[in-house]
Amino acid sequence: MRGASGFLFRLYRVSGICIALVYAAFSLSDMLLSLGAFALGVSEANPVLAWLTERGLFVHAKVVLTGITAGLIAWLYPRGKARPLAWSAVLLSAGVNVYHVWGLSVL
Repeated sequence: MRGASGFLFRLYRVSGICIALVYAAFSLSDMLLSLGAFALGVSEANPVLAWLTERGLFVHAKVVLTGITAGLIAWLYPRGKARPLAWSAVLLSAGVNVYHVWGLSVL
């Protein structure tokens, strides 16, 4: 395969561990950006994480949820049917980080 379709095909064949690590990096950077926003007085938008934040469990919950999700991505990605969901999770996490950076830049 040549051109853009060949590139996308090769990208889609990346290992599950690599995709899981990319997801974990985006998710943990989301956590750090959220902590920076909290320091500026911004509240958590996710109601479940907001509830956990009130109880001082934000970092613990974020790390555990990231670990579980990354583990599931690494385990299910090689099976093929979970690939669109894994890529969606990575792209959503990337979008959340872009939103955080934009939001912090306008504060």
